Amino acid sequence: MGEPVNANWQGFWTDTPQEQGVAIWDSAPEVTSTAHLPLFAPHFAVDLPVLDVGCGNGTQSAALAEHYDRVLGLDFAPAAIAHATALYADSGVDFRTFDLADTAGATALHAELGDVNIYMRGVLHQMPDERRADAAASLAILLGSAGHLFAVELAPAAGDTIKSAMSESPTAVPKMRQVFKHNLTPAAWVEGKLAELLTGAGLVTLETGPIVLQGTDTRVDGSRLDLPMTYAIARRA
Repeated sequence: MGEPVNANWQGFWTDTPQEQGVAIWDSAPEVTSTAHLPLFAPHFAVDLPVLDVGCGNGTQSAALAEHYDRVLGLDFAPAAIAHATALYADSGVDFRTFDLADTAGATALHAELGDVNIYMRGVLHQMPDERRADAAASLAILLGSAGHLFAVELAPAAGDTIKSAMSESPTAVPKMRQVFKHNLTPAAWVEGKLAELLTGAGLVTLETGPIVLQGTDTRVDGSRLDLPMTYAIARRA
């Protein structure tokens, strides 16, 4: 994803305690991957491996492993993989470092695993625009002819939600501020960007719709910081 961005993510996970729920997006599976199951399970062939791309500290990977025989948690920050390995050592998940924008690496992983299903939450919007096409190409390589993608990305309206929450006080939403502290700000993300990237990689979108990220941060009034997201289910055309 590029050296500066890699360093930013490595710094974020290095500074983050090895505990569940510390990162703003590290929601309980009951409101995240497990709650998403009715959306993607009808499309995920159970005999294919499942990749949790951008797995972070592995919370959703471990939850997916309760439903699928083989799950790999992939993240390009070694510190994130260290967190995941420590927190979910008994989950049966194979945690590995992996850069989604490395198409050669995707080709090698596909040669090892064959076609896969992919669960991916909040990855593409954090990438520099010049790396997103390669990342989408890697998704197509990994899916092959039989796999399906379940992708969740920030909706454009999320930017206004974040700005509003941060403006409430200088110390509001501390977990979100930690993200900005490490320069992990989303690049330009506009309506239709996700569909554009998937189509450009030769993927056809089967289903799309709004979804909510129930974050682990709270606003000044004590309410949870929820972010509007968009999900898409896709496969190779």
